[in-house]
Amino acid sequence: MNEQLKKKVKSITTQTALGEAMGLSSQAVSRWMNSGKVPTSRVRALCQFLNWQITPHEIDPEAYPNPTDGLPKQES
Repeated sequence: MNEQLKKKVKSITTQTALGEAMGLSSQAVSRWMNSGKVPTSRVRALCQFLNWQITPHEIDPEAYPNPTDGLPKQES
């Protein structure tokens, strides 16, 4: 997660609110933000909490190599 993406997350929510929504401490979220690496097992939940304003591909392009990977299926 680059600096621009970190700023985008911070513009949408706080670390405390994010931690509470995901059942984590704000310190755990802070570690993600400081290291720039969200655990792959948490990427989709993070994106869902952020209303898909940030995609899994943006957060972890190695685990989600295509821009639409990890996004919810569109209903027809």
